Amino acid sequence: MKKLIAVLLMLCLLCGVAMAETSPRILIAYVSRAGENYNVGVTDPDSASAAYAGYIEKGNTQIVAETIAELTGGDLYRIATVEPYPDDYASMLTRAREELDADARPELAGELPNLDDYDIIMIGYPIWHGATPRPVLTFLESYDLSGKKLVPFNTHEGSGQSGTVSEIAASAPGAEMLDGIAIQGKVAQEDAEHTGEMLADWLCKTGLY
Repeated sequence: MKKLIAVLLMLCLLCGVAMAETSPRILIAYVSRAGENYNVGVTDPDSASAAYAGYIEKGNTQIVAETIAELTGGDLYRIATVEPYPDDYASMLTRAREELDADARPELAGELPNLDDYDIIMIGYPIWHGATPRPVLTFLESYDLSGKKLVPFNTHEGSGQSGTVSEIAASAPGAEMLDGIAIQGKVAQEDAEHTGEMLADWLCKTGLY
């Protein structure tokens, strides 16, 4: 953590950005899943098993969210559904496809955070079928986010943000959308140092510190 904060401070100085005396209150809400995952630990990308290459103990987006929390001091909140997503990757994709086709809003588990306590809401998610996971939209549409700053971040395996920013903005009318970041899930899993540097640079440039 100390190393990441030092990187952030150095980058902000290089960018000519002064650290704020009073930091904004930040919530980092995210959807992430562990279990069987795509493109993790692939040694032969042409192999038949490359698409289902490994079992991860911590989801890609969770790793990114926790790193952002280390850098910003923000609070973490994991968006979970009443019906958990399957560990099996193919089964998860099937369910995600059904929810996307139905434009579903899956029921969320647990108590939602009080967003009155925060100035900035950072919303993290993986890309599923080129779209925002539907629980993210359930979460956003549970609130009136007028006047809040909303910052998307996501993990992917080649699709970048994939048009999800417009989906998120449509589910949060009145929120001020700030520039987000997309990080390859394989990088988040396998290269913590590079992930931290990318996030620190982004946070510096967008003033999210």
